[in-house]
Amino acid sequence: MTDFENYKLTGSVTVGQLQSWIADKSDSSKNHIIDLIEHRFENRYLKHMKVKEVDSGFLIMAVCCFVIETLQSFREGVPDTNGKGKRMFKNFFNHDKEIFPGFYELDNQFYTDIRCGILHQSETKNAWRILRGGKLLDTTEYSINARLFIQALDKSVNKYLDELRSKDFGTKIWDNAILKLEDVCENCKRT
Repeated sequence: MTDFENYKLTGSVTVGQLQSWIADKSDSSKNHIIDLIEHRFENRYLKHMKVKEVDSGFLIMAVCCFVIETLQSFREGVPDTNGKGKRMFKNFFNHDKEIFPGFYELDNQFYTDIRCGILHQSETKNAWRILRGGKLLDTTEYSINARLFIQALDKSVNKYLDELRSKDFGTKIWDNAILKLEDVCENCKRT
């Protein structure tokens, strides 16, 4: 194996292992890949934002924006979201309308005023407020409850994982996940 194949994606999973699971396409490999994807979302982001000790709605929403773009890139098989962010959020909220009621209608506002505002300026725009109480979305008060939002996002990630579990290799959802994972592997190489 080369150093690239030994590069660790988690504390115990290497690029080489992931590549062998992708090539194998067995039920066991499928379960390992789902566990890896779940580990990436849960251990990098979600578990840290779901705890009550996190007292910053802005921090929660910034992390949620990372997760939305990453999750949607898995769904669509997109290596990166550069120049595609607005579409990714629109597609995300369209896909999970029942989990995020009212957000699809605000997809461009959410992208520009929440996502871009927080990630580029460390503030929301157009009088949007990020709270840690109240309704998930209040379009009258222009507010989003970050705690409810991260809970909804956790449901969305679990919905995606369940979709992977219910489908076989060779289906669109798996083809797209593998495209994204192959890019994850490529990102482990030094140029």
